Amino acid sequence: MAKVFSFFCFLVMINLYARAQDSTIGTRQLQAVEVNAAPPSVRQQADKLVMTVAGNRLFRTAANGFDVLKKVPGLEVGGDGALLLYGRITPAVFIDGKPVLMSPEALQNYLAGLSSDMIASIALINNPSSQYDAEYKAIIDIRLKQDMTMGWKGNINTSLQRNAYTYSDNQLQLSYKTPKLTYTTRLGYTRGTTIYRYQALQHLANTDIMATNNNVPTSNNNFSYQLGADYNFKKNQHIELQLRGFLINRNAHAYNTLYTTDATAQHLVFNTKSENHYDPTQRNYLVNLNYSGQWGKTQLQLLGSFVQANTRQQEDIQTSDVISKALLDYWKTALQQDIRIRTMQADLSRETGIGTFRMGGKFVYTSTRNNIHYDTLTTEHVFAPDSGRSNNFSYDEYISAGYLSYERKQGKFDLAAGLRAEHTRSIANSITQNEVTKRNYLTWLPSISATYTINQDQQIGISFARRITRPTFSQLNPFRFYNSPLNYVVGNPYLLPSKSNTLALTYTIRSFTFALNAGRETDAMLRYPEYDTVTNVLEYLGKNMPHKDFANITVSVPFTVTKWWRMQHNISSDYRKEQIPYHGVTYAVGVTDFTIRGSQVFTLPKSFTFDVSYSYRSRSGISLYIAKPLWNVDIGLQRTWLKGKLNTRINYYDMFNSTAFAIVFREKQIINNQLSHWYGQQRVVLTLNYSFGKSTYRAKQVNKNEEENRAGL
Repeated sequence: MAKVFSFFCFLVMINLYARAQDSTIGTRQLQAVEVNAAPPSVRQQADKLVMTVAGNRLFRTAANGFDVLKKVPGLEVGGDGALLLYGRITPAVFIDGKPVLMSPEALQNYLAGLSSDMIASIALINNPSSQYDAEYKAIIDIRLKQDMTMGWKGNINTSLQRNAYTYSDNQLQLSYKTPKLTYTTRLGYTRGTTIYRYQALQHLANTDIMATNNNVPTSNNNFSYQLGADYNFKKNQHIELQLRGFLINRNAHAYNTLYTTDATAQHLVFNTKSENHYDPTQRNYLVNLNYSGQWGKTQLQLLGSFVQANTRQQEDIQTSDVISKALLDYWKTALQQDIRIRTMQADLSRETGIGTFRMGGKFVYTSTRNNIHYDTLTTEHVFAPDSGRSNNFSYDEYISAGYLSYERKQGKFDLAAGLRAEHTRSIANSITQNEVTKRNYLTWLPSISATYTINQDQQIGISFARRITRPTFSQLNPFRFYNSPLNYVVGNPYLLPSKSNTLALTYTIRSFTFALNAGRETDAMLRYPEYDTVTNVLEYLGKNMPHKDFANITVSVPFTVTKWWRMQHNISSDYRKEQIPYHGVTYAVGVTDFTIRGSQVFTLPKSFTFDVSYSYRSRSGISLYIAKPLWNVDIGLQRTWLKGKLNTRINYYDMFNSTAFAIVFREKQIINNQLSHWYGQQRVVLTLNYSFGKSTYRAKQVNKNEEENRAGL
């Protein structure tokens, strides 16, 4: 508490100093908080909640685009970079209206190259219509600043971060525009070490107490590139070719200890350590060809892409007794994974006197080939194939989709309705276990929405949509992925897709926003633990729950206190109740939590901007787990130089090292276990962004589709 008290004393001093330096205040005392009278930074546009970013002082100290997303109402950013909206939804990320779904790491890699000045706005679609792929339960659309000035432009963005290790991220972007052709190049290079720690404390069936500690530093030497050409061969018609590569080279050395005592915690039972050295590599390549044309009030867009992703990984795992130094187990593994994704999509829209009609279709064929081989050191000191852990798994999926939608503006009303149909055929083949699982199903996805403009400053909207979530390939893959010799995660090829029906209500009055989401998800997917009381092995499996009820209320309140002090607070409350059959009992525990996220931005003398961001989430969880409260405080300092060409930022994240996701199992008579994940959030980051050239044309980002996201690419 002393650190917290000192920190808030520091905030008070900053306030007093900035106030004393503001010549426009003089001796006048602050009488009241004034709502910002400028054009609103947050506003409702049809089915979108739009936040203005460029020129908004609330975002000046954001080190990159990823920091900007942290201030989106209702959005949580996990320590591993995963995005979670309203406590339960992983949103899709769009750039300029097109999907760029990617893994959390790839998303961070891209957003690290964006400064807040490059982003015009962020739109949140919390209940997507039938026009969008069924996977999209929510969408965050990042609109980049566009300037069609002829010539060339460049941007260099580099960041250096330090915690227990050093990590650097460097991005170079170049573009050259002529009247008909635009060429773009984007190069990225990351080098350094990241850290992850896993801890668990488990009371075993024999009353012993086992403490698990897993420390995983991972060195990175990654390179990415993007090359593009956009040709406007006729008025309002252009064709675009893009190539992308993401080359990942890592070297990890995981250290694991299992320290076990008797029930009194006084006498040692066993103490083992495991060292796992592995060197994963991944090669991702994409070719994307797009066509866009407009004839009067008719628009047509054709998209085609091909993705190839190859992953290779070898492991060397040795487990020994800490005291005697005796070798207990020795494994060697070899993993090979190849993924191919082929996508074709067409979208047609037509404006008429009675509204806008849209229709489109999409076909996706995805194939994955996975092979993991284990060799175990025998008592004869030779490595022999381990058939119990080795596995060969293939998965093929065919998705055909079509939609039809209608939109109309009638007076103060904006109305929209649509229907989407998706047919899925999949074949999951566990070759080693000689098990084939086939799926063949058709899903109908209706949507309807209405927005009423009360006056210039107020809008209210209501929408309903049905969405589907297919299991990711890692959830289906029956391979074992070990956290420790006695703890592993395994996929389930029998998982069914889940379906959710969501009703959403929004209300905005200038920059104040209110959102309510409620609904039910059937066949919701869940990771659950199974504990073997004889071997003490704890495995995490996947299954479908009967249903899950959910509701969320989010309020966003931005204020301008003075011209040197601005603030924004996002307050939300989540409710969830899952029906989870487990060990002969159906657990249905209603859980309600609340989250407060805030940011206060101070404009200091000599053009410096100081930002304090903070968040608190109350005790949470699901029917099987209790999640402990979580809080953190970040600060940042920003300044521009050289007439705005050079932008410098320094950020101190998680000042009190308080961000560790910790959960406790509710039913202690089944599993008495608590665990936590920590991703090295506490760190200092220095960011430099320099723009040069004669043009401010902004390159488009290569699209990614939902299948790439499910594959973890």
